[in-house]
Amino acid sequence: MIWLLTFVATDIYGNRVNVDSLMKEKHVILDFWATWCNHCDEELDKLNREFGKRDDVIIIAISQDSKRNINRVRQMARSHGWNFPIIIDEGKKISSRYGVFGLPTVIVYEKGGKMKKKIFGFNPRLVDMIKRALNLR
Repeated sequence: MIWLLTFVATDIYGNRVNVDSLMKEKHVILDFWATWCNHCDEELDKLNREFGKRDDVIIIAISQDSKRNINRVRQMARSHGWNFPIIIDEGKKISSRYGVFGLPTVIVYEKGGKMKKKIFGFNPRLVDMIKRALNLR
């Protein structure tokens, strides 16, 4: 059984994101991405459309862009209408803890922190895979 590795970070707008607190109340979808990744924005759009308004799921986007590109990340988030937390993973410290070696990568945790699915690369069936892993409709 693999459990969520908790962390506390600051998102691109200066808000504190405490994964430990969030996982007690919600399913957690970690999406590792970057602005230069070809399919990453498409994948985040799909996740946002499907899970962005749910009360029982939170998306946390972890960008591998450098902090000097924070304005580009903010602009992309605004233009796509992403309202979920976005964290800059400077030096890929979070990514390495989660064993992320390519983008996009999605890791799905059920409420309480148990890992249910790890999806490497772009997958057109992503939403269905997550719903099935979390038993969501």
